[in-house]
Amino acid sequence: MSTPEFLPSEAQVAAAFSYAGLTISPERLAANYESYSSALALIRTASTPGLGETVPAVGFKASWD
Repeated sequence: MSTPEFLPSEAQVAAAFSYAGLTISPERLAANYESYSSALALIRTASTPGLGETVPAVGFKASWD
């Protein structure tokens, strides 16, 4: 079964920036929407199932033991 390609809407991209605490103007978001949405789509594609919408490195535990 194939998963449909995910492409976040402008509202979803704005929500991601807001959640990260980053202020971005609506004009800048509109001008760079294609770049931002494709980056988020790539991150989602590379995400490990079960860990949610995270980059794969989150699945590894690093320590100084």
